[in-house]
Amino acid sequence: MRPRSSNIVRAVRKVILTLVCITVISGIVLSFLWCVFPFPEEKLSRFQASPMVLDSEGGLLLRTVSPQEQWCLPIRLSEVDPRAVEATLAVEDQRYYSHPGIDPVAIVRAAAQDVFYRRVVSGASTIPMQVCRMMDNRSRTIRSKLIEMFRALQLSRIRDKEQILELYLNMAPYGGNIRGIGAASRFYFSKRPLDLSLAESAFLAGLPKSPTRYDPRKHLAAAIERSHFVLGRMAECGRISPFEAQEAITNPPTINSPPRESIAAHAAMMALSQRAAGGQTTIVRDIQRQVESLAANHRACLPENSGLAVVVIEIASSSIVTMVGSTDFSDRQTGQVNAAITHRSPGSALKPFIYAAAFQEGRLAADSIVYDVPMDFGGWEPENFDRKYSGPMTAADALRQSLNIPALHIARQTGLGRCFGLVESVGIDLPPDINLRAGLSLVVGGFETSLLDLTNGYAVFGRRGRYIKTRLFVDQPPDDGRTVLDENVCSTLNEILSCRNRPVHGFETADTERLPWFMWKTGTSSGRRDAWAVGHNGRFAVGVWVGRFRGTGRLDFVGAEAAEPLLAKVFCLPIFKNDTPLDIPRPIAVTHPLPMPSLPSERLQILSPEDGRTYLAIDRTVQLPLKTNNDHPLNWFLNNRLISAGDRSIELPRGDYRLICADQDGKTASATFVVR
Repeated sequence: MRPRSSNIVRAVRKVILTLVCITVISGIVLSFLWCVFPFPEEKLSRFQASPMVLDSEGGLLLRTVSPQEQWCLPIRLSEVDPRAVEATLAVEDQRYYSHPGIDPVAIVRAAAQDVFYRRVVSGASTIPMQVCRMMDNRSRTIRSKLIEMFRALQLSRIRDKEQILELYLNMAPYGGNIRGIGAASRFYFSKRPLDLSLAESAFLAGLPKSPTRYDPRKHLAAAIERSHFVLGRMAECGRISPFEAQEAITNPPTINSPPRESIAAHAAMMALSQRAAGGQTTIVRDIQRQVESLAANHRACLPENSGLAVVVIEIASSSIVTMVGSTDFSDRQTGQVNAAITHRSPGSALKPFIYAAAFQEGRLAADSIVYDVPMDFGGWEPENFDRKYSGPMTAADALRQSLNIPALHIARQTGLGRCFGLVESVGIDLPPDINLRAGLSLVVGGFETSLLDLTNGYAVFGRRGRYIKTRLFVDQPPDDGRTVLDENVCSTLNEILSCRNRPVHGFETADTERLPWFMWKTGTSSGRRDAWAVGHNGRFAVGVWVGRFRGTGRLDFVGAEAAEPLLAKVFCLPIFKNDTPLDIPRPIAVTHPLPMPSLPSERLQILSPEDGRTYLAIDRTVQLPLKTNNDHPLNWFLNNRLISAGDRSIELPRGDYRLICADQDGKTASATFVVR
């Protein structure tokens, strides 16, 4: 008996020694491999995030694929519903929190099943192993499996369980080119992973097993059947009750179709141009949708091929809450042109800033008398929009009527440098050579700016003189801004341009006291290429542009007619309404009054024939008197030919004529007329 016992002891010792040797050798080999083949941590970020633009509440505005052509939206584990995590562990790695990266129990079970069935039944892959496989995208072979096991052990040493689980949930395939539960929950259910229901959680947890076989877009029934299996496993593991599992099976999730609604598309594209990864914007979906609807209805009333843009800025934070770059983003020719940031001539929409500069310098007050009379600005003789003159009037009335001559005189006497400086201080960029390129013509829109910048310029009047740079992302820290205008100057302009003091185009029959309070100014560029209306109501600044994207003019493109009605409708929306006027201004102290311009009586004018008039020839000719406002001797030129200086009338046949007269001091006047 003793020899037999000794043999057994020796055999046991040999086995133990062999196991110890194997363990030591394995440890040495493993340590060697660990040093020679360090874990490639950079591969853990293999799948880059898909650019995604969200509205202010986190709703989707725009998404595009990542550089790897994948839909991927990385999230933190804390941003996933716990039931989705439990569902994933139930079907992918039940002993996840108890193994070191590989599961010996699962390996033995899988080996036994594979031998018994003579085919691969299960792979015994743990979540760390799957992460390692996804970062290298290896084929499923025994060699690959051994590498995955080695890498899984390494990964479990450099990352904790929560971090590895987060990696898995961000890298796992969920059908097609969808990577990660963040993208999957938004793609299939239009919600955040944190908001998933139990049925939705189980549905998503079942997809990575075979993302092609269970692709919901192609095999929805198979995906739902797989979710039932997941719910059953969760109940078996005690992660949910059988009642909860049955209730989720009875009420399967509804898969959403990919969103087709295009809302705030131009703002989303602008956001991507500023941040390639996208982000959460300040766009308020409800406001955007209402303004887009108003814009589309207004566009239907405009001439064919008209373009339209609207910008809404929250005054307090300078956040862009609405941007309509065009009414049809899908239009292949002009739909993707963002007219809200395209530079165009603003016409008379800049005049409030010219008056603001004069008010600020003490050159002018609202009740100061200005003169709307013909003037010569170094050889340039500008006209008003209606080609008429109104004589003396208050500065307030001149601004309300958008008269060119008083505004030009105010700008020249206040100083172009001060006017240019104020325009730039409210965020409207001017070219470095503005003095050479525009000069006084800046007053009537002799340069180009964008609707966005101009609208934020008007927001300064609503902020009591503070300029704040616009912001498009919610995580942008608010700009402290800077004071660029006196508070009382802003109050004065708000009062002058208030809807309480003048009719609103399209609302002429409405009681002005019943309209929500807002101030505004219109503008029409030269050649009627652009129609503008910009203003604010103390809470929001709104800008509207109407024109053609290719820049051609049209008689309909007048600010008061084409843009102002839409501006008023936006301010009348319930979400915008402000029935309380802003502060009542104090009188402005005029310390350096503007000099009086030359009056009409001092200028040479042709009174007859009248400029722009058409005369009817009864007997093939017509006799027209020659009259001026000057009794001095004159020289007359008809179509560049001198006519008798003593003639007091002239007989003309049918035709087009240009008549010029000149006195001995070199003063000239001209008139163009037609005889028919």
